[in-house]
Amino acid sequence: MSISLRKHAAMFLAATFTVGSMATFGAAALDQPTAVLSSTLNHSVGTVLTSAEISNAQQAMAKAKASALKAQQDAAKKAQEEAATKADAAIKAAEEAAKKEAEIKAAATQTAYNQLVASAATARPVAYSTTYLASDAIKANATALGNYKLTFYDPCVECNGNNLALTATGTTLTEGRTIAVDPSVIPLGSRVFIEGYGVFIAEDTGGAIKGNKIDIAVSTHERANELGVQYANVYLLK
Repeated sequence: MSISLRKHAAMFLAATFTVGSMATFGAAALDQPTAVLSSTLNHSVGTVLTSAEISNAQQAMAKAKASALKAQQDAAKKAQEEAATKADAAIKAAEEAAKKEAEIKAAATQTAYNQLVASAATARPVAYSTTYLASDAIKANATALGNYKLTFYDPCVECNGNNLALTATGTTLTEGRTIAVDPSVIPLGSRVFIEGYGVFIAEDTGGAIKGNKIDIAVSTHERANELGVQYANVYLLK
């Protein structure tokens, strides 16, 4: 074999060896020292590669290594971008879900409040009950008046000044509906929620009912004495 032909064969083997090694070993193949490559080729075909040819082979290997590294970096960058896009989409979906849930809750709260305001304050026994704790609907929509002193009265002369059972607004004093208020604080005709006791209508007044004090009507003097004096948070519904 002529020297020229042997050199071409050596260069062909060098290219084949380099591509084959990259395909088989990936990035690790690119780290093989050029000296090993030239030594292997020279051993196979004889010492035929010049320093210039070895230098060209080194440059080709360095270029291939840089190309492979760039491909890895590009792939990593793309994966990061895709992950960031998915994360942004997940965050946006969660925010939309939270917003929708808040809107549904707000609508339900408003509906519950409207129903409470529209409900009739009917005759019922007055007694503290956790059933009448202030709901989210009340807290969100009603006007909080603060903590009030509660007393209790009945239609008798001692409590009401007469036995006619008439209120200051001309209605019949009714347990579970009527309360006496200071009209300068709570306008007559207002619907009032007393936490622990429920909804009442401000229908009456009293000489001793001033400021943050409410007198709740009950049916008998005995019940008024039994209930005594209480304190509760009060909300003005309308």
